[in-house]
Amino acid sequence: MGATRPLFWNTNGEGIMYLWALVSFLIFLIGTVKKIRQWGQGRSRSFDNLGNRVKAFISDLSMHNNQIFKGTFRRLMHLGMFYGFLILLIGTAMIGLQVDFKIPIFYGIKYLVISFLMDIFGLLATIGTLMAAYKRYITKRDHSDYTFDDGFLLFLVFAILLTGFLLEGLRIYVIGDIWAVWTPVGLFLSFLAKIFGLSVKTAHSIYAGLWYFHMIIGIGLIAYIPYSKLFHMIASSLNIILKPTSSLGTLTTADLITEQEYDTGVARLKDFSKKQLIEFDACVSCLRCQKGCPAYASGDPLTPRGMIQDFKRHANSKNIAETFEIPLIDTIISKETLWSCTTCGLCEVKCPLNMEHIKRIVDLRRSLATMETGYPLEVHTKFDNIALKGNPWGLSFCLDEKEYLGGGTPAPLLSKVKQTDILYWVGCYGTFDSRNLKVSQAMIKILEQAGVNYAILGKEEKCCGNTVRRLGNEKLFRQLALENIQTLNRYEFKTIVTHCPHCFHTLKNEYSELGGQYNVMHHSELIADLIKSGKIKPQKATKRKVTFHDPCYLGRYNSIYEAPRAVLTSIPGLELIEMKKSNRNMAFCCGAGGGRIWIKDKEKEGISSLLMKKVLRTNSDLLASACSLCLLTLTKEVQNSEKVIECQDIAEIVYNSL
Repeated sequence: MGATRPLFWNTNGEGIMYLWALVSFLIFLIGTVKKIRQWGQGRSRSFDNLGNRVKAFISDLSMHNNQIFKGTFRRLMHLGMFYGFLILLIGTAMIGLQVDFKIPIFYGIKYLVISFLMDIFGLLATIGTLMAAYKRYITKRDHSDYTFDDGFLLFLVFAILLTGFLLEGLRIYVIGDIWAVWTPVGLFLSFLAKIFGLSVKTAHSIYAGLWYFHMIIGIGLIAYIPYSKLFHMIASSLNIILKPTSSLGTLTTADLITEQEYDTGVARLKDFSKKQLIEFDACVSCLRCQKGCPAYASGDPLTPRGMIQDFKRHANSKNIAETFEIPLIDTIISKETLWSCTTCGLCEVKCPLNMEHIKRIVDLRRSLATMETGYPLEVHTKFDNIALKGNPWGLSFCLDEKEYLGGGTPAPLLSKVKQTDILYWVGCYGTFDSRNLKVSQAMIKILEQAGVNYAILGKEEKCCGNTVRRLGNEKLFRQLALENIQTLNRYEFKTIVTHCPHCFHTLKNEYSELGGQYNVMHHSELIADLIKSGKIKPQKATKRKVTFHDPCYLGRYNSIYEAPRAVLTSIPGLELIEMKKSNRNMAFCCGAGGGRIWIKDKEKEGISSLLMKKVLRTNSDLLASACSLCLLTLTKEVQNSEKVIECQDIAEIVYNSL
């Protein structure tokens, strides 16, 4: 007789098993259909290249791409559980084919190989489950966010695996399986049974009861999936397949806005897109987004993970028709929580499942634009000033008062020269804020010294609308954008250069939605090119240590990391010291983005002060910035610091070295 083993040994519960499987599948189906109906209530959103998306997902899943499964421990944990259950599922399906369809699969070498693989991968799944329990309940001290479902699922999965191995060990112990060496875990457990003196009669009895328990919880797990955290296996897979191909922080494209119709935001669950609703079920509550959130770190009420879980509980609380019509703001999420977000994007970088937190928050903010008490008073004032004068302070531009060169020679105006190679977009802060005005002056002096053909718009330049849009005022943003595009299209130029990453991001990536297609450079890129080409040459040596703060909208949003560093390292004697665990795409926010610079910070310790602590740990005497908002907030922190440190924009640092 060839190698095999008796199926349904010592039990007559085959009929009960199939009946329970049918019931479990129906329960699973009902829960899954309910979830799909929930997702279907959202707004439609088109996705291209679905075939390629699925192929990429399968590749990422099979290899456990480290961009999704971040961290060696977590990656190995998921690998063990994923491939463990996959092999167990395949093996169980093959047994079913033999029992139900009389296909002789479980014989000979095929049986031995299948048995061995199921044992080894079942063991890996068990280890992965124990690793998950260790990570959740031993290394994490804060258990306040854990639910009953979290612990119950781990217990259930572990119980299924353990009882499966125990059944195997008891069978080998009783019948003396000559092929037991191919099931090493079961063989080991049979040795334990022998060592402890377990009688054959007792082993028979234990096996019979344990088989029913194993069958009930194993098949019952299928029914439990749609009602538990395990449903993330389906939802997160869909979310990864539908992940955005656009750059981080890309916002929902608003519909056409008119005076009569203005409904671009999210006020109820039904206003979210289907993809955003899927995200609620995809979230595994891993807390990585929360750990990276500067607002949460500063004591603000925002936690990206908490927001998603609150929406998920709300979506599951009542019947779909009623739940999806309930207003969200000040019911499920407070205005204060919405205003806490700096739109820095660190939460999205840290999230392994491609959650679009920024898009969700801005969509919610947009719904406040039609409410009289939607925005804080100081924000309403900024909107009024921008609508009236084109800048947040409501100031008038007077060229005679704003001579950027400082020596009586104004910068060339594009309205007079008509065409230029470089259009220097000075920005609101570069024009009207006294601290950033020094950056504009340094930048123009660099352009002059390099012999660059440049010009500015002067009073024709209006706020780009970046902060306006992040605060949710889409109508005002479009008004500003269209006016600026109309102005820009009147002139001939090759490249727009700006020293503010917020302006850079908006001009480069968002004006294109409205027909404004321009070649846009950040001033760090231009300065780096000028140094590389020899048009300017830093010569004055300085023995100083400098640390560079990566602005969110320059780094995470646009992946510009090397240009500012190349500029700093080109200066003789300047030593660049990186902030540990807070540089490049993991850089901590200054706290000014997303409209926070216009909102009064009531917290004792703001986001910028937390960043300053990271800066001071480098023991640098110079803090380099490449952003108007970062420069403003960090300069204030430097002034409040007890240590001697100076904050300058890279344009100022370069000009002082020429």
